[in-house]
Amino acid sequence: AALGVALLASAAGPARADIEDVAVPVDAKGKTMTMTKEQLVRGKRLFLAACSTCHVGGGTRTNQNVGLALEELDGAQPPRGNIESMVDYLNAPMTYDGLKDISEVHPSIKSADLFPKMRSMKQQDLYDMSAYVLYMNFTIPEKWGGGKQYY
Repeated sequence: AALGVALLASAAGPARADIEDVAVPVDAKGKTMTMTKEQLVRGKRLFLAACSTCHVGGGTRTNQNVGLALEELDGAQPPRGNIESMVDYLNAPMTYDGLKDISEVHPSIKSADLFPKMRSMKQQDLYDMSAYVLYMNFTIPEKWGGGKQYY
């Protein structure tokens, strides 16, 4: 019985990297950054308050075909798999193919008159939320973007 308890206590769990060990892409040129614990907590808090109604667990309730998984972000036109491009999107969202303005249906700075949560958002808030989304992609890629299936 003692051996069973010892094995249970030492069983390997999911690998968790320290926050500082996760390089998050900043721009399309390859620049990266590491988040501080404070940035991560702030980005998560902002994401949960402003985005999680539709994007629980990185999924998208209004369009199950397009979530916040890195593969989907990188597949957009223009690609959105870095902080700067996600901030651009949160300022003025476009369809996945980049052809049509969707600010009337997706919260953004451009449509803050329609989406009250966006009225108080600063560029740093958008940056921190975007960094949080990308951080989640690198730390739990098997779950992030799967939405309600995992949460």
